[in-house]
Amino acid sequence: MIDLYIVRHGETDLNKDGKYLGRTDVSLNSTGIVQVKQLAEKTGKLNIDVIHCSPLKRAIETAELIKAKCDCEIVIDDHFIERLIGIYEGLTKEEAKNKYPDLYERNITRIFDEAPTNGETVNEVIKRVFSGLDEIKKQKRFSKIMIVTHGFVAKVINRYFNPEILEKDFFDFSLTNTELKKYSYK
Repeated sequence: MIDLYIVRHGETDLNKDGKYLGRTDVSLNSTGIVQVKQLAEKTGKLNIDVIHCSPLKRAIETAELIKAKCDCEIVIDDHFIERLIGIYEGLTKEEAKNKYPDLYERNITRIFDEAPTNGETVNEVIKRVFSGLDEIKKQKRFSKIMIVTHGFVAKVINRYFNPEILEKDFFDFSLTNTELKKYSYK
């Protein structure tokens, strides 16, 4: 059996300001660093074998702070990079609504086969993340694996382990910064 621990990165200034972050590559803020250090104290007791980590700075910084409390390797894994949110990147919901009213009115971020201009669709993210999870499931080397990732990717991972969830529940699921969720492959 493989235990999989999903962690959302620590807080960034853009998280704090309620902005769409997507692939914008920013570091943790001081609150985020404190959050991760507190989490690392708890996760250090889990005996994690390996951390798969999104290639974005905020995730790498989170993984490195966690690794300081456990003896494991970090694998940068593009499967778990955040959803590319296109023209919404760096905007608050209100700014996106005002700047792109037609897209916003269509609730474009919640349509499975569409996305904001230059962004990834939900289905593209699902395909990418599910592929990464399938690769982890097939490996035989590690039994306790952590993935340090992002908010939208956490929704997709939750769906992988709960394929029967309704669309509303898919979008309503969330991990707060540095929240930890455990799943198991059987």
